[in-house]
Amino acid sequence: MNRTLIRAALTIVAIGTIALAGCAPAGEAEHPTDGVWGYVTSADSAALELAADQTGATGLVVDRVLAPGDAWVVVHLDDDGAPGMRVGLASVAKGETTDLRIELEGDLTDSLIVALHADRGTPGEFDFDMESPATSPDRPYFIDGAELATVVNVR
Repeated sequence: MNRTLIRAALTIVAIGTIALAGCAPAGEAEHPTDGVWGYVTSADSAALELAADQTGATGLVVDRVLAPGDAWVVVHLDDDGAPGMRVGLASVAKGETTDLRIELEGDLTDSLIVALHADRGTPGEFDFDMESPATSPDRPYFIDGAELATVVNVR
């Protein structure tokens, strides 16, 4: 009788393992930036605070930046809700920075995306490649599974 119970248990384990193997996710995401692909931090150590409407501005004013290490505040065109071409950039030191002014360049979309990226590549050089974002050293910070970024209206 013990052999019958052991065989039944092994059969159940084998069937369960086969079923779960069929449900396993693919080894790679569809896009290299699906999910969390930057540096994970907490809201206690990283923040971006700025007015959501800066209509008519030739530059942006970020009221407060809290960075867990040396970092970059990056301004992108809004490409249907995703970061497009970079139109502004400013470095910030670890800690709190207030009243940060960022000059904007080129033709702008109605809204822009402002994000906080780490400075983990060459110090003082923005090492982020839009063609290979997930392997760039200066990737953005993520809090609770979401990129630390905000949309700002400029037109």
